[in-house]
Amino acid sequence: MSTALNQQSLVTAASIMTDYNQHEVRCGMCAKEIYVDDEGYRLYMDAINAGLDNPFRCEVCNEEYDDLAYEG
Repeated sequence: MSTALNQQSLVTAASIMTDYNQHEVRCGMCAKEIYVDDEGYRLYMDAINAGLDNPFRCEVCNEEYDDLAYEG
């Protein structure tokens, strides 16, 4: 995962908490609870503190986004 903040680059996160993904954040599109690792949480906080959009989206929103991008 890139540490550079980029509003256009959204990242998919896990929908369930695991030993690795322990930080709860919200999907940037639908606000569903999702879980990220330490690096993902740092990226999330950096984006929020910089006034950027939330860089994470849930699996459902990620599929919808990809479908829309494919259909152009």
